[in-house]
Amino acid sequence: MTSTQQPPAPDGSESTSPLAGTGLPDPSGTRIVLIGAGRFNELHQLPATRRNVEDLADLITAAWNLPVANCTVLRDPASPRDLSRAVEEAAKEATDTLLVYYAGHGLIDWSGHFHLAVRSSERESVHDTAVPYAWVKEHVEKSRAERRIVILDCCYAARAFGLQSDSALFEVAGTYVLAAASETATAVSPPGEEFTAFTGALLTVLRNGVPGLPRYLDLDSIFRRLSKELTLSNRPQPSKQSRDHLDRAPFTRTPPTLLPVTPPCRLFPRSNGHSPRPAARERRRCRARLPPQRLPQFPGGPRTSRTASRSR
Repeated sequence: MTSTQQPPAPDGSESTSPLAGTGLPDPSGTRIVLIGAGRFNELHQLPATRRNVEDLADLITAAWNLPVANCTVLRDPASPRDLSRAVEEAAKEATDTLLVYYAGHGLIDWSGHFHLAVRSSERESVHDTAVPYAWVKEHVEKSRAERRIVILDCCYAARAFGLQSDSALFEVAGTYVLAAASETATAVSPPGEEFTAFTGALLTVLRNGVPGLPRYLDLDSIFRRLSKELTLSNRPQPSKQSRDHLDRAPFTRTPPTLLPVTPPCRLFPRSNGHSPRPAARERRRCRARLPPQRLPQFPGGPRTSRTASRSR
């Protein structure tokens, strides 16, 4: 990951999803795999990826009430098979939601194919030392999960959509890919920061929510807010690809501090048994029925009421 120019901003179009009315993922049928590749034999190190996966694991398992056994955190996979096996097992077990996250180096081989780096990967021999992204795609597509989410925090991550975005890499419904960088751009891991740029912004959005949303935070809202956060910090813009409008499905709950608060309306029952009246209206009617209030008696003057005529 290094600094790079920003790709064009994503569109903010919205659509109606058949999953939009559903709730959060079912914990029993959900599996997540969080892969942080930070240690390498030949590539430069990315120590922030360890903190990435640790904080994401804590946040998502709490948000989805997910059993610890349903969350796999894979730190510094040594070989391509180590990474592929973790995704394969989770994909086979998931029936409701499958989430695969990778943070590390994205590599491109001599033929332009996209790969994910592991500890033994070599830049001069990508094809046989890194994980072909096609492996991940195949496991995800074969899963029985209704919702399949892939988050890639690495260079050239949008190549997961298909080279030059000319075709969708995922051919099945209910898939969503969130990429930290465009097909030709590198992602960023700022020196001295505890998270990579993309995942740090993602964690901020998930923790702080998006003002104005009613109950759930969906992937589309997360994406738009994430794009804004990264733009403000002058960092590479993310990209997304969604099938079956999965971007409108609930991903996590809106923080309670952002939920709109509507004060309750006090109601007083009518004496005749009809429907109650709002408190303010009832108070006005009560005041109208009160007898005239007497004003104090002054020496040398008669008693007068509030409703009496003034003396001329």
